[in-house]
Amino acid sequence: MRAAWYSKNGDARDVLVVGELPVPTPGPGEVRVKVAASGVNPSDVKARGAR
Repeated sequence: MRAAWYSKNGDARDVLVVGELPVPTPGPGEVRVKVAASGVNPSDVKARGAR
């Protein structure tokens, strides 16, 4: 599956990785949901930067 994640702490422009990851298998009592689109807004970036 295509995914985006932070490889380490630091400026998002330097540590954001976009790549492929294995599709997870849901465990008991869990479901897998297909996401068509997602977004990041400025408050998400500020919250990530909070120490």
